[in-house]
Amino acid sequence: MKHLIFDCGGVLVWPRLGEWNIPFGISEILGTRARDIFSAKYVIAYAQAVKWLDESQLVPDIEAERRLRREYIQSMNALMEWYMTPSEVSRLTDDFTDNINRYGVFEDVAPWLKRWQSRYRLGMLSDAMPSILSFMEQWGILGFFDAAVISTQVGATKPDLKMYSAIAQKLDADPADCLFVDDRVSNLEGAVAAGMKAVQMARSEFLPQTIWDGPVVNSFEALDRLIEA
Repeated sequence: MKHLIFDCGGVLVWPRLGEWNIPFGISEILGTRARDIFSAKYVIAYAQAVKWLDESQLVPDIEAERRLRREYIQSMNALMEWYMTPSEVSRLTDDFTDNINRYGVFEDVAPWLKRWQSRYRLGMLSDAMPSILSFMEQWGILGFFDAAVISTQVGATKPDLKMYSAIAQKLDADPADCLFVDDRVSNLEGAVAAGMKAVQMARSEFLPQTIWDGPVVNSFEALDRLIEA
């Protein structure tokens, strides 16, 4: 194995509020209106508004992302009848786009990426908006990777074969020499269809909804043991 490629969500980071698309500062900004989160009304509104956060579209930079997040917030505001002021919409949009506290990094990520650097070329392949790259840089993690590809650079999401092709090209890698780690079964199956080997990450802190019938690990230490075996 020459190349290790990692998904981001569920493998490197987790959402501190339990869901990926909830701004970290929503309780502070909305106050008592935030109690509606996870209500039936919220679930219905989210299903309509989430189109603005489509990670299969091309989003060139963080400012373009900010505009999409604003449209999402404004749509949720109307559907939820939160009656937010323009200032609250702006604050929540900026929090959603810029607040690194929305995510937590799993404790084993930096130590193991540092160890693997000397043994493999490392890649990241994630369905994500541009801000994730800024967050990865702030955490001191982005520099461990020889290449990083996010879906909004490609205009497709996993398991579209374009995604796996994009990271293989950036790493100058033969897919047969790549091991892909993700928590979602469909993404792992996409990697296999692209000619890569694949391992599911099923961390106890953020378990995937479905366990596949291929190799499964629950930590980077367990992943290392599997690779060595």
